[in-house]
Amino acid sequence: MRGIDRDVLSLAILAVVASVSRRTFIMRGVTYRSTVPELWKDRAWKSFMYVGLLGFIDALLRRSGQILSLLGVPIFPRSERLAMILRLVLLHGPWVIWAIQGPLSTSTRDDKHWSDSATRASIWFRFGKLFKSTNILLSEEWVDLSEEQRERWRDRHYVIGMHPHGLLPFGAILSGLTWAGGGLRGTTTSGAEVPEVSNPGPLLHQRFFRHMKLRAAVASGAVGCFPGVFEMFTKLGAFECTKPFIVERLREDKDVAIFSGGASESAFACPGRYVMYAKHKGFVRLALEERRDILPMWCFGDESAIPQARNPPRIWKCLTQFFKEATGLLIPPAIVGLRFPHLTLVTGVPVSLEDLWPEKVGTPVSDQAVEEGHKRYMQAQKQLFDRNKALVPGGHENGVLEFAFD
Repeated sequence: MRGIDRDVLSLAILAVVASVSRRTFIMRGVTYRSTVPELWKDRAWKSFMYVGLLGFIDALLRRSGQILSLLGVPIFPRSERLAMILRLVLLHGPWVIWAIQGPLSTSTRDDKHWSDSATRASIWFRFGKLFKSTNILLSEEWVDLSEEQRERWRDRHYVIGMHPHGLLPFGAILSGLTWAGGGLRGTTTSGAEVPEVSNPGPLLHQRFFRHMKLRAAVASGAVGCFPGVFEMFTKLGAFECTKPFIVERLREDKDVAIFSGGASESAFACPGRYVMYAKHKGFVRLALEERRDILPMWCFGDESAIPQARNPPRIWKCLTQFFKEATGLLIPPAIVGLRFPHLTLVTGVPVSLEDLWPEKVGTPVSDQAVEEGHKRYMQAQKQLFDRNKALVPGGHENGVLEFAFD
């Protein structure tokens, strides 16, 4: 099959993948989904997607070369046969090898490929130097607690609520999942010192939370679809954000960070605007059912790293919304620029949900309990934001936290 027919077939494959994924959530995770397709089906679907994606990229390269040639622009290679060989050697071959050795043989449903050495890799420190600063600090509310109250929280494991998502949450990744931010210590945003744990563990953030083993639940489209991204997320302990897989990690006494605002929150990324997308409550239900409290975190600076246009054309909004629903990722209609602000990940005092817990782990909870837990979480994030916004670098002192529900 040649020419236009081949190009149309590639687009058709991608369209089918996107449409089915949008209905079945196969390319994204959701905390409230209790059943998932068998692993072989997941891998077969990804293979189908890669075929369409490679065909689409191949078509872009071929058509671009043909247009440039028609315009009289000298291009290399001049021979269509040599161009085809180069695409096979430089594009198709490496991608197929990567897919077979990576997402088609390594599950993104667990954290088995997490590596402590990966969290300490020099690449994160080099990348962090692009920004004015990368830090993870305690919120000022920790100063108000007695040492007895602090000890209450040190040995627990949490569901961690992360905001804002940003287009890419650089601060949450660098300071939350790697040592580029120095790891959480007993320092608050004002510089006050809170006693750290005695005999801390060697892992990230264990100088303050004695037994923390941090993992991150993210959209499966982010975890397993693209070279480089797949390796980064799996080595840093990220896995598919779907209820059964989150429950497995929690019952292994691990702490799971969830961007509950998801890609919907990404749409608000803009300097000077601070939005928490608060419609999703599945993470609260999950925390209650697993008898966990919620640890709130807010990263000042992530909202402005990749600013987006505030009023893009309607057609672009529809296209990005469709893509988000299909993959769990937001591809912006327009990127205003790239900035490298101060990134400060602030860790709040845990939200106590003990009085709302069921008697046994895994027992369903009422909608009323979920609503109350979510209300407490929103209040905790607002308190964290308001108490610390003037104490972190970056000019956030006049910021107002908004709650979005649609």
